Amino acid sequence: MWTYVLADGGQLGEYTQCPEDPPPTAETTPTQTADIPAEVLNAFKRVALPQSTINVQPPGGETLVNLPTILSTSAERHQIPVHLGRVNIDVLLEVWPSRFVWHHGDDTSQETAVPGQAWTEGADMGDLITHTYAKTSEGLDLSVDTTWSAQFRVVGQPTWRPVDGTVTIDGTPVTVAVLEAKPQLVR
Repeated sequence: MWTYVLADGGQLGEYTQCPEDPPPTAETTPTQTADIPAEVLNAFKRVALPQSTINVQPPGGETLVNLPTILSTSAERHQIPVHLGRVNIDVLLEVWPSRFVWHHGDDTSQETAVPGQAWTEGADMGDLITHTYAKTSEGLDLSVDTTWSAQFRVVGQPTWRPVDGTVTIDGTPVTVAVLEAKPQLVR
């Protein structure tokens, strides 16, 4: 039995020959090498990545025209164990959100490298992701698409390697009405 082993200790494949078998020839000796980074990229494209849900402030499905609407989502770095069956190697994928595209529902969008954060008292508005609507609407669909990047390492090995590619997951839209505030005289 021949076992093809990678320099970092991962197993690439096996080849079996019994003593009574004829000697190997170019046709019977495996010559195909596996492209481990490509196998990892294919696995990365198939793993279940979370869909980002957009959070809108003010809450309740209504915001005001000409005032900033605050947008955020939650997406965090995490690890996913993956078995590459074609090459019989176990790897650990570490994935993280690297880009967010916010679709405002009014034919505009913006791109950020951060997921935003909810407003809290004393928060600096410059640190928040906001969008100001210029006109009223009864219902706009807001969403955020998240692009994930990754690195991998063969299980049992210390070295992390970048995955050459990203995966984008479209977000689920939420509907928001953009209203105009009506001034009221109060005593």
